[in-house]
This record gives sequence, C-alpha cells and structure tokens, in this order.
Amino acid sequence: MKLEFKGDGEFFLPPNQMCTFQHNGRKIHCNVDLLIADYSEKQADMINVNEIYKPDSTVNSKYAMTTDISNPIIVVRFDDGTYEILDGNHRLFRAAHEGQAQIMAHILSESELNKYIMD
Repeated sequence: MKLEFKGDGEFFLPPNQMCTFQHNGRKIHCNVDLLIADYSEKQADMINVNEIYKPDSTVNSKYAMTTDISNPIIVVRFDDGTYEILDGNHRLFRAAHEGQAQIMAHILSESELNKYIMD
C-alpha cells in the first residue's frame, strides 16, 4: 500500500478494501476496512436474499461458491428503500444461487453510512 496525494497538500493511506457505487446520481466511495472493523462484533439480522440480490456479471462465480455464507454481509438501506451491498457480494451471490431465502446482514441506515464515506 502506498500514500496517495489528496490534492490539498496532504497525503493519506487508502483502505485495503473500498467499494464504489452510484446512488441518485452521486458516486459514493466507502471505506470497507472501517465498516468491517466496526461491525465484526455486532449482532447481525436476517434479510431476504430476493430483496437485495441483483445479478452482477462482475462477480467471480467460481470464487463466490467457495465463500462462507455464515459470515454476515454489510448493506446500506437508503431512505428511498433501495439497498446497496457494501461488503459480501460473493456471499450474497452464493446464497442466491443456492436458493437460500435469507442471509445474515448488518444493515446500515443512510445516515449511518456517512461515517464510512470517503470524499
């Protein structure tokens, strides 16, 4: 890992894991390392796979079928009712393809997500 220049005269150390997605026309970069650290010891809830699974051709299906779906995924539920997977796309893929009805998940609200957004 290397230091990166922010552009305002400062350097920063980027996270090992980051997710990037679009929501309402806004590109969001999220620090997954921090999310995992904060939620690894918290109680997860069950969520319906069909509520959150969207087929994704970028998922490595061979790898996905080897993942441990007993580890909770991390998702954000936006105020408009839509979901975005922050961590666990491969586990969710496996659960969906194995016909699992539910998967364990840490579900963040839109306001809780703000702590993990990288500008």
